[in-house]
Amino acid sequence: MPVTSSSPIDSITESPDVVALLDKVALLDLERKCEKMKVCVTGSTSMVGSHIVRRLLRVGHVVHAPVRGPLTEEKVAFLHAMPGAKERLKLFEVTSLLDEGTYDEPVAGCDVVQHVASPFFMVGSSEQLEEKLFDPALKGVENVLSSCSKSSTVKKVILTGTVLTTACDFTPSFKNPNWTVSEKNWETNTSRKDFSYVHSKILQEKRAHEISEKQSQWELVVLLIGGSFGPMCFTEATGVNAMFLKQVRMGLFFPACPPLGFPMQDVRDVALMHSLAMSSLKVKGRYIIPQRLVMFFEFCNVLKSDKRTKRIMLPLFEFPTFFFKSLFKIAAPLLGIDSFVPRKMWGGSVKFDLSKVYADFDLDKQGYEPLHIRESMVDMDLTFQKYGVSAFSPSLARYRSMKSK
Repeated sequence: MPVTSSSPIDSITESPDVVALLDKVALLDLERKCEKMKVCVTGSTSMVGSHIVRRLLRVGHVVHAPVRGPLTEEKVAFLHAMPGAKERLKLFEVTSLLDEGTYDEPVAGCDVVQHVASPFFMVGSSEQLEEKLFDPALKGVENVLSSCSKSSTVKKVILTGTVLTTACDFTPSFKNPNWTVSEKNWETNTSRKDFSYVHSKILQEKRAHEISEKQSQWELVVLLIGGSFGPMCFTEATGVNAMFLKQVRMGLFFPACPPLGFPMQDVRDVALMHSLAMSSLKVKGRYIIPQRLVMFFEFCNVLKSDKRTKRIMLPLFEFPTFFFKSLFKIAAPLLGIDSFVPRKMWGGSVKFDLSKVYADFDLDKQGYEPLHIRESMVDMDLTFQKYGVSAFSPSLARYRSMKSK
């Protein structure tokens, strides 16, 4: 049954200083002018999903937010506190991504479905990977899309994918420093045992395309994102990106950083792109959203750019590419990191062709400029401080057994 917020809720997540961070990215013309819709957002309590819910409420849309039960006030209070939630947010208690029909009710009557929920799980036995990663990723997208097809009102489905499905083996950059990939690229060097997380996202997205091509009721848009950082809508820093920042603040890369990087962008820009994807008729197919590869050394050092941030042991330098690689290969699984990372990403880089997203989303015309990683990290750290997030936390190895969002 749907649950609505009966009254405004005072919350630390809606204090003026936090709101200034959460709503830093202004609404663009396409968002303001688009027809107001009813939108279902899966994964609404995740880092990315919560920002999408917040932005859609700011635009004026009605949002259906399925949440894995039970719907305790502790879990959903930050959603109820969002501006516009009392009038236009409905929460639905659901079970698992694996349960057929669990999304039927929240999807019913919606114009657009934003499927954000997906498992994150990097290291484990074959049985664990199947149970906690591949089954939820594949059966989850099948179940959500089945619910979409049951509701005749659904006209567009927006799937949140990862840009690593275009490339996560960075070794081509050793021969070509300007190596660039686009939406046409698919990574071919993963498997169920080799960078399992990325492989699950490849299988998930390809399954979504297969289902989409067999029907004509709704069209599929896939947004390929990188690591998402920025201020948090909720006070519990339990997501993988929040955990990563906590580890960095406590000296994960002290005294030196490995020569590694990941594609990254600000979570507020991710929410903007998900909003724009349903605001324009031109938006169709697969898109790499604005992002860039950020080396861990830069990631760590932007925290030094603002005196308000709290950090204890940040790296002093970056290891040479030939140094420490063998040791990191051994240590990676203990940290919950796939061994593919030091083998195929160490010392490498990648660039992204963003021409399609800039053209179809009219980004230049609307004056869009992506937030710098500096703002992402500083603003995230400031919400850590505001919410009283402890600097001490379990190892990233907890994501060996991370369940779906």
